[in-house]
Amino acid sequence: MNSDYLNLVFTRSCDGDHASLQRWYNDHIAILWDCEALQRATLWRRESGQGNEADYVCAYAFADEAAFLTYEHGAAREAARQVLLDGWGREGIAITERRQFRRQWTQRRQPGDALDALHTFWLLRLPTPATPADEAAQARWMADQVHHLLGSGNAHAATQMRAVSAEAGTTEVLLGLQSLGPLPDQPHWREGAWGQPPQAVSVPWRWSGRVVAEWLR
Repeated sequence: MNSDYLNLVFTRSCDGDHASLQRWYNDHIAILWDCEALQRATLWRRESGQGNEADYVCAYAFADEAAFLTYEHGAAREAARQVLLDGWGREGIAITERRQFRRQWTQRRQPGDALDALHTFWLLRLPTPATPADEAAQARWMADQVHHLLGSGNAHAATQMRAVSAEAGTTEVLLGLQSLGPLPDQPHWREGAWGQPPQAVSVPWRWSGRVVAEWLR
């Protein structure tokens, strides 16, 4: 089952009661599960010492944009919203960001997901390529950079996702790596990579954490 459209929701605990927050997420997903368009949900908790506002990231996975819109405007999400407004979540949880991404590819150097892997996400912002040929050349450059990242450290899997919307003239890519230990604040780009590098690459933010719960159909 392909889950190529992701709704990522970044949240923080308002009072530091993480046990109650994770209990709330369990109830929240149970309500949303009535929408069959939702295929999978994964909850990560931020690694201690990481300087990011969000304590948690929850990825809600769908087959495509049409499935996401069915969920977005459906009864299950409205029911979950009412519970959020009327219950514990109203005071206990704050949403810091909510964005949609399309998964472009995943590469693994070993089968499956390593238990207790550290998941690091870099948001990459780069100028939108001028032509389809430039876009293909930059995609080749990114693939070679990921090959280097997976071969030069303790990372063993990578997923590239493209933001559905971004500022005019820019493209935003979310690069997620799984590793057995911490990764640097920014990717170490390899000199002389194949393909065509973008004119500039910035990293507006980085987030890392570990899976604490996953729901699958």
